[in-house]
Amino acid sequence: MDTQLHILLFKVFHIHRKQMRSDMHNYGLYPGQPKVLRYINAHKDSKLSEIAKECDIECATASKILDSLTENEMVERHIDPKNKRALQVNITKKGQKALSLWEAHCKEIEAVALQGFDESEILRFKQDMIRIYENLSNKKT
Repeated sequence: MDTQLHILLFKVFHIHRKQMRSDMHNYGLYPGQPKVLRYINAHKDSKLSEIAKECDIECATASKILDSLTENEMVERHIDPKNKRALQVNITKKGQKALSLWEAHCKEIEAVALQGFDESEILRFKQDMIRIYENLSNKKT
């Protein structure tokens, strides 16, 4: 096997994204929204800048995603009582349900992708992926 790493990474990324997005609309979600919902679900009273930073997206992108999630009643925004110029974002029940369905979908795809791997191989793979991410992003996970 002499395929270059960047080709393998692209092929895996492409097929993974295709399978992940194939049913996304069934949950009322669109690209970029699941990771934002996941962050908001784990962090009560999230702020736009925090969401953008932790999701590795620009503030303008996070703002557009939040607009569509708000419109679809998956998140709520309210004024931060400590800073009247800032908004806080929280997930709604509808958003939690969509995220739960999305997470189940992700687990199904992950199970298929990791067929034949034992626990030590999966752990090593995750560690290697983290290293690659940290090397390319100059960020610690």
